[in-house]
Amino acid sequence: MGNVTEVRIPAAEGRAFRVPNGALLEIVDVEGQQVADFISIIENDPKEWLSATHTRSTTLRLNLKVGDRLQTNWRRDMYEVVSDDVGMHDLITSMCDARRYRIDYGVENHRSCRTNFTEALAPWRYDEWQIPDVINIFQNAPIHADRTFGNEIPTSKPGDKIILRALVDGIVAGISACPQDLNPCNGFHPSPILARILT
Repeated sequence: MGNVTEVRIPAAEGRAFRVPNGALLEIVDVEGQQVADFISIIENDPKEWLSATHTRSTTLRLNLKVGDRLQTNWRRDMYEVVSDDVGMHDLITSMCDARRYRIDYGVENHRSCRTNFTEALAPWRYDEWQIPDVINIFQNAPIHADRTFGNEIPTSKPGDKIILRALVDGIVAGISACPQDLNPCNGFHPSPILARILT
């Protein structure tokens, strides 16, 4: 793999980009303690996308580990986890949206992951209602003995990364450097994420 494309996702913003079949996608926590909300769609078939639900049912876990296959809603393997510095991700929590900030925090006009994805996917004419559930890379949501789950400061350190190998053609990936600053999920201080695509 000789070509490297870097996409920097500024704090509280989102970006979308193509990931060719066979490419490695590195998702890097630049400053540490930052969640990268992650989605992927099939460019020429918006009815197929990376599915947290189907990935959970296949792995029978609420986290990711090296060797896992991340599946689409049609149960196709989309990515394989090749390497992981952190070992703590989340396959449960929905992305933040304007309604969450308004209802839960009483805040209007706060940036959100849903807004970020809607903006980033505009060139593909992907509407807000079509955005699938996310896989929350680096999110620290521990599962407790009573089956509740937490929302704690991520354990990721500056430069920590997870590496995924793309297994299908036509992937458009989206990453939101989550703008949540009202609970611990980004250490109360959103920061950038870096994506590297190695082909």
